This record gives sequence, C-alpha cells and structure tokens, in this order.
Amino acid sequence: MKKTLSLVLSLVMMLCCIPVLPGAAALDATPSDAPSGELKFSPDGKFRIMMFADSQDNEDLEETTDRLMCEALDKYKPDLVVYLGDNTVADGYDNQYKAIEAVTKPVRDRGIPYSIVFGNHDQEHDVTKEDLLKIYQDLGGCLTYDADPSIYGCGNCNLPIKSSDGSKTAFNLWFIDSGSQNTDEGASGYDYVHPDQIEWYKKTAKALAEENGGKVVPAMDFQHIVIPEIYDKIHVKLPFSLGKLSIQNAGNSYSLLPIFTSLNGYWLEHPCPPNVYDGQLDAWVETGDVIAEFHGHDHTNTYRVNIDGVDIINVPTVGCNSYSKDIDRGVGLITLDENDTSTYEYELLNIYDFALANDSKICEAEGGKSKAYYALCKILDSAIQVFFSITSAL
Repeated sequence: MKKTLSLVLSLVMMLCCIPVLPGAAALDATPSDAPSGELKFSPDGKFRIMMFADSQDNEDLEETTDRLMCEALDKYKPDLVVYLGDNTVADGYDNQYKAIEAVTKPVRDRGIPYSIVFGNHDQEHDVTKEDLLKIYQDLGGCLTYDADPSIYGCGNCNLPIKSSDGSKTAFNLWFIDSGSQNTDEGASGYDYVHPDQIEWYKKTAKALAEENGGKVVPAMDFQHIVIPEIYDKIHVKLPFSLGKLSIQNAGNSYSLLPIFTSLNGYWLEHPCPPNVYDGQLDAWVETGDVIAEFHGHDHTNTYRVNIDGVDIINVPTVGCNSYSKDIDRGVGLITLDENDTSTYEYELLNIYDFALANDSKICEAEGGKSKAYYALCKILDSAIQVFFSITSAL
C-alpha cells in the first residue's frame, strides 16, 4: 500500500518527528565489472556516505532535485554516494541512458565515487537491470558490480573500506538487490531477498572475517525495500484481522497506526516490505557484522528503529517527481569513524535547510517554493519534534 488515507496522514503529522542525530577522500573509479582502486578512511579517520533515495525521475531531471543534490554534495563533500533505488523511470534505452546521465551528473562532476542498488521501478521501462548497470558503469565513477551473476537479482556486491593507513579492511558495505514484485506461484506483494543472495552474503562475510584474522568486519547494508520485521517493531500485532482497520503483512494482522513511541522519525505511510519473512535479518544477527540497514521505497518515512541489534533507517525521497513532502524531503548522511566502527553518526539533511541558506538556488529553480514556505516547513518540523519528545517521555 503506497499511499495512506489523508485522514491518517494528518494524524501522523502531529505525532511523528524527523531524527537529527549528531553529526575525505574521493576515489578515481573507472568502469569495469568490479571496482578499480579502493575506498579508504581519510587521514582524520572519517568516512562519509551520502544517500539519494527514490529520485524516480526521467531524462528531464527535476531542477530542485538537481539543486538539492549539488548543494548537499558541495557542503558535506562525502567520500561515497549511494543511490538507494528507483533512481530513474524513463522509457526505453536511450531515455534511460539520458536519465541515468542526469541523475548521476552532480556526483560525477565532482569526482565522487558512487554505488547503486535497484528498486522496484528501475527496470519497468523495457530495459533490463543488467543493461542499466552497464550504463552506470560506462558513465564512470560507479563502483557497483555483479559479484555473482548466478544468484538472484543484479548488482549484489560488497565494497570494503580500508583503514586510513591502508593496512586492513576496517569496514564493509553490502549492496543487495531487493527485487521488484514477488513472482513465486500464488504469491503477491513486493519481492524479497532470496536464499541464494543470503548464502552469498554469509559466505562473503566469512571470507572477509578470515582475512581479518578471524574477526568479523563491521558492516552496513543498503537496499531498496525494507525487511518484513519492520511491522513487528513499529506496529501492534493483532490476534485477528480488523478488516480495513488493520494492515496485513506476511500472514499477520497489525494495527493501522504505528506505536508512536517506537519511532525516531516520521511515519507518513505504511511500510511496504515483502509479504514473506525471508531470513535476511536472521542472517545478519547470526553473522554479527551488520550494524545498520538503509533503505528507501517509502518516500515520506524517516524512522530509525533497532531490531535485534540492527538499526533500520528509512531514507526519504530526494526528488519530487513522485509523491513527497518537503517537510522530510532530503538526503541521508552517514559518518563513520575508524576509531570506533561499532557505531556511526546519521543525519537527515532536509531540503528546507538548504533552501534557506543565503547562497541556495533551490527557491529560484523550476518547481522551487519561496523561502517563507521552506521556513514554515522548518518551524512545523521543529514543533512536531518537541511534541514527539514530550509524548515519548510520558
């Protein structure tokens, strides 16, 4: 279910907030089947990852999306950019090429390496994911590769981050194709991470640990669609269905509204995970490497919750070509520190903060709003955060 009734959304707007948590070196990558060169912590021990989710645009990239990307990149200068799926929706190969060229141009122009995962919409326009991946690679700067073409999906891979002195792998990044639609016989809903993908992950994580003297290499996972356990965490499981007053997922019934005190961030639509428990979370817990998972897919959600020791973070849309709300539209920023890779800093960088800066071009861009509008978004967001903090403490 991709859109919540307006009445429910109005209620949620008064009960949720956006998380703003405490707040390099670029890689010269060349197109290939696997990445050339290496990612590396900077001399000060930091590594920054910026995330763009659900731009979902065609060959005529919406101007405010372009400006938001450019201004975020120029201000924070990340070491890596991750596109979290549903990146382009243009029709046919030529238009897809132009769309990918446009959405990656802000990153490529700045010489920043990037990686991508596919969403449920990328391949719906008469171009296969394999051909789309080749476009990204041919344009340059893309580190995504197909680590094992024999397993489900396209672009399943990992990218190690070396320590600042280059002596070891200090951190690891997983990129998983979470698919589109579930095509299993008699099934429905969104796709899921398949058993062969999970086995590839476990085997690769084991090899990384062996190379690291038997110690697990801490990691993060990036994919488009959230894991199904999200409902068990942020909604009340019901003993029976209440029809339209409940939500059905993976054979269970859940409360229509979430448990607001379990959220750190906005919930403006029901999460849309697969309808099956695929075992991915169990594999993370068993392996012990993944400290956080980042996904897009649900454009207006920004929650951050912990499930069995793994942080699950919804990065909202960077674009406005599909449905979005400027109160939480923005980009995600991760800061890693090699001195303590058991944790990280995450911040949601809102479009209104960029638009209100003196040198911003967002307001003047086609589709941009006035500074008064973005100021109102910021005031409303701040008020909701205070309200949520009070209610959470009750």
